[in-house]
Amino acid sequence: MIVGRISALRRVASPLGIVAFAVMVPLVMMTGAAFLFGWRFQPIETGSMAPRFPVGSLAVVEPIDPADVDAGSVIVFVDPYDRSRLVAHRAVQQLDTDPPAWRTQGDANSTTDALPVPSRDIVGRVRWVIPGVGALVTSVRGPLAIVLLVGLPLAVLVLLEIVSARRSARDGSQA
Repeated sequence: MIVGRISALRRVASPLGIVAFAVMVPLVMMTGAAFLFGWRFQPIETGSMAPRFPVGSLAVVEPIDPADVDAGSVIVFVDPYDRSRLVAHRAVQQLDTDPPAWRTQGDANSTTDALPVPSRDIVGRVRWVIPGVGALVTSVRGPLAIVLLVGLPLAVLVLLEIVSARRSARDGSQA
C-alpha cells in the first residue's frame, strides 16, 4: 500500500517539479533583474490605456530621466489629483514651461488629461506589459501574498525533496 502511494506521488511530483521550475526560474530572473535595474511593477487598474494595456495587466516600468521622454512614450507619473497613486498614460506633447511638463492622454480617452505632468512627477516609462498578472498582484496582499508567493513554492520544494529522499533510500536499499 505504501509503495503504491510513493509510486503515485512520484508520477505527480516529477511533472509538478518541472512546472514549478519552469514558472519559478523566469519569475525569479525577471524580478531579480527588475530590482537590479531599479525597475518596478505597476498594475493597470483602469481601462484608460485599453486595448494595448488591458485592465488587470502588470506594467514593467523602467526608470527614465524626464529629459529622455519622447512624444509617444507611455510614461508612469504621480497622479496630480491623488499623489499616492501612479498613472500610466502616453506623453503626447512637451510643454514649453519651466520646469518642463508634458501633456498626457490615455489611449482609450478622447481628450488629453486636464493637468500637465511636471517632469519631477515622472517615475518611468512602460517597457512591456504582462496581461492578467496585475489583477493577481492587486488582489493578493498581506498574509495571503506571503502564503502564495513564499509558502506555496516552499511547500512544492519540500515535497520534491521528500520524494527524492525516499527514492534515494529505496534505490539504495535495493542495491
